[in-house]
Amino acid sequence: MPRAFRLAAPLALATLLAVPAVAQNLTVGIQGEPSTLDPQFNLLGTNTSALRNIYDTLVSRDPALQIRPSLAESWRAVDETTWEFKLRPGVTFHDGSPLTAEDVRFSIARLPNVQGNPNSYATYIQGIREVQVVDPLTVRFITDGPVPLLPINLTSVFILSSAKGVQTTSAFNNGSAAIGTGPYRFVSWQPGQPMVLDRNDAYFGGRPDWSRVSFRPIPADGARVGALLAGDVDFINAVPLQDVKRLEAEGAGQRFKVFGGVSSYVYMLFPEMGKDSMPGLRDAQGQPLNRNPWQDARVREAVSLALNRQSIVERLMEGRARVANQAIPEGFFGYSPAVPPARFDLERARALLREAGYPNGFQTSLSCPSDRFVNDSKICEAAAQQLQRAGIKVDLNVMPRATFFPARARREWPLHAAGWGSLTGESSYFLTSQIHTPSRELGLGAINYSGISVPGIDTLIQQARRTLDEGARRALLEQAMQQTMAQHLVIPILTFESLWAGRGDRLDFTPRADEETLAIEIRARR
Repeated sequence: MPRAFRLAAPLALATLLAVPAVAQNLTVGIQGEPSTLDPQFNLLGTNTSALRNIYDTLVSRDPALQIRPSLAESWRAVDETTWEFKLRPGVTFHDGSPLTAEDVRFSIARLPNVQGNPNSYATYIQGIREVQVVDPLTVRFITDGPVPLLPINLTSVFILSSAKGVQTTSAFNNGSAAIGTGPYRFVSWQPGQPMVLDRNDAYFGGRPDWSRVSFRPIPADGARVGALLAGDVDFINAVPLQDVKRLEAEGAGQRFKVFGGVSSYVYMLFPEMGKDSMPGLRDAQGQPLNRNPWQDARVREAVSLALNRQSIVERLMEGRARVANQAIPEGFFGYSPAVPPARFDLERARALLREAGYPNGFQTSLSCPSDRFVNDSKICEAAAQQLQRAGIKVDLNVMPRATFFPARARREWPLHAAGWGSLTGESSYFLTSQIHTPSRELGLGAINYSGISVPGIDTLIQQARRTLDEGARRALLEQAMQQTMAQHLVIPILTFESLWAGRGDRLDFTPRADEETLAIEIRARR
């Protein structure tokens, strides 16, 4: 049973969030704008990032995605099916109504019933059977069996005011229902226009720096950088690699500064292991193979050894990435220190192919998206070239993500590449969704598009899902990750770096691994 999570909350948050209160305005150029202000409608990264400026969750995540108190100042597992959360006293919504446990129950009850929801946040409340109001500042979640990830899941569940009753999505979008407890209050927004927010002077985490913040949508990379250089905006996200040196040169006198930090997204190769044969696989002479080489762990290891990851990071990513040896970044919960560093050994790769029965190599198709991450198609192309040096001839297929993802779900290719972000700051989401054998009954393996099925790893994943003790669960997840990488079930290449830029003479910023842009974390320089 885990110990109760408790901090000296007012002091901890005041230390973390308190910044000099200055009457300044801030304009942020963002790559993707929100599609709604309803915090329970259409689960998308652009929506969640925008909405965290207005609304709060019971538990939040720091820039490294480790959990910390927010509206809840503490929580504990009472027993295997009961979690108890103590709310922070004195918190008010933007309309002045106090935060109570009834608001938590109201928010959970509305979440699965939002009309016409194309991508529901309800995934984060799976396992909750009942929400009990114990007293105004105490709420209990009764679950269907142990749910050790409940505190982590609740970092994505925004808490609404129950004072006005159930509101429609349109009421949120026109601003009448856009009332949270967050650091900023709604002023105005409509699609294609800036989202304008005013400071919440009563914010429990400390008075934010900026009196007014405008999030201005600028989807084109060049235009976004140009707006910063011209002084039309103070800060931008998603800085393209080709503009980093330019901004750093322009900022030599502290006028501009680039803020970079490790992302949660890891770029990986995914070999198809569930099918005995399939199109796209041929021998060295171009004849169809009657067996699938990716089912042989020696072949998968050969691919890993053939990849010169450091070269890709230095030359292609200009040093703005990190070599990856597992499917989550170092420091995330479940990252295994027992996994050895990724190696580049071309001769050993060729020897393994010979041992596996491919002395002359073989041919495979490799598919990847062209428009999801910085240089994603170029990373895929570089990997293809490196595999060919080991004797694996690659037929490269690069396509827009709108084409890529449906085809990936149909498992049309023997090998594909894609990025994956563990936005929960731990490994269980990746392991349960992509490594566990697909099982509708258990709700696991939902996006296992590689035919992976290893009973021993499945057992570890299932045990971790039922283990409330944090130390024991970490050990199980680390074992599962270690075995996943030892068998090269996926082949990580690099961890991306997230990039922002801003007026270095006006502000400072700590990059977030989830790539969210939160106004309260953009600090005014003293």
